Amino acid sequence: MNAATNSNRLCLLPIVCAIFLSAVFLLPRLAIATEGGGTSKALGVDNVLAGMMPPPGLNLTNFLAFYTASHTLDSSGNDRPNLSNFDLFVTAETLRLRYVLPGVTLLGANIETRFGFNAVTDINVSFDVHTPRGTFHLQDDTTNVGDSLFGLILGWHSKYFHQMLGPEVFIPTGRFSAAALANTGRGYWSVGPSYWFTWTPLAKLEISGSLIYLINFENPDSHYASGDELSLDYLIGYWLTRDLQFGLNGYAYKQVADDEVRGHVVGDGNRGQVVAFGPMLRWHPHDARWGVVFKWQHEEAVENRASGERFLFQAAWQF
Repeated sequence: MNAATNSNRLCLLPIVCAIFLSAVFLLPRLAIATEGGGTSKALGVDNVLAGMMPPPGLNLTNFLAFYTASHTLDSSGNDRPNLSNFDLFVTAETLRLRYVLPGVTLLGANIETRFGFNAVTDINVSFDVHTPRGTFHLQDDTTNVGDSLFGLILGWHSKYFHQMLGPEVFIPTGRFSAAALANTGRGYWSVGPSYWFTWTPLAKLEISGSLIYLINFENPDSHYASGDELSLDYLIGYWLTRDLQFGLNGYAYKQVADDEVRGHVVGDGNRGQVVAFGPMLRWHPHDARWGVVFKWQHEEAVENRASGERFLFQAAWQF
C-alpha cells in the first residue's frame, strides 16, 4: 500500500466521524434549550468550503441572517402548553475577518487567526401566556450589538481534501439583561473546539462540513449555566456551471448536557435539538476574489427550542 492510499484513508476518517456523530445527535426567557433558547454558535453558517482556508492575507466575510418562528416546542416536540400566538423574528448582521499568516506553518499546517463581530441584531418576540388568572400578552424587542468570537486555526490541504482544526472563543460583548425577554448577547463565555472539512471527490462535487463542541460557562448575571452543545453544519454542492453552484445545506444540533441554575438542573434538563435542511445557491465568478451565497434552512425534529426558518446571505472578499 502506497503513501497516497494511506493519506486518502486518513483524510476520509474525519468525514466518517462527522457522519456518525450527526446520525447519533439528530439538532424570551422561556428557559428552553440553553438560556433564552439560543446558542453562541451561528448555526448553518460554516458549510460552504468549510475546510478551505483562504489564501495568505486578509479575508472578509459578511453574514446577513433572518430567522422567523411561529412555534416554540417542548421536550416531546409539541407546542409548549399554556403558550400560544408565539412569534419570533430576528435579523442579524455579522462581520468575520480572517487573516492567514504568509509563509508561516506549524505541523505542516497554515495558520489562521479570525475575529467575528455581530455588528447589529434586531429581535422581536411576542406570545400569550395562559394562567388560572387569565391570559397575558408578553412582548419585547431590542436592537443592539451582539457577541464576538476569536479563533486560532490550523489548516491542512491536499488535492481533494482540506481540513482545519482549532478553538473558537465566543465573547459576551452583546447586550444582556436577566429581566429581558429579548437579548442580543448571550451574557456568558463559550469555548468551542472545532473541526472543518471540504472534500471534492469529483470535479464538480463538494462535500463540506464543520463540527463544534461548545462548552458554556455560567452567566454571572443570572447564574444560569447552559448545557454543552454539539452541532454539525453540512453542505453537498454541485457546480452547475463554472461559476454557479447549487446544493443541499443545513445543520444538526444537539444539547448534550443539562441546563443548571446555581447547580440545580432546570426542569427536565431543557436539552434542545434541531435538524435543518434546505437549498443553497452560490455565485463565484471564475478567478474572482469575491463570491456570494444564498441559503434557506427549514427546521425539523425540534425539541426545547423555537422551530422556524432561517435565511442567510453571505458575501466574501479576499484582499
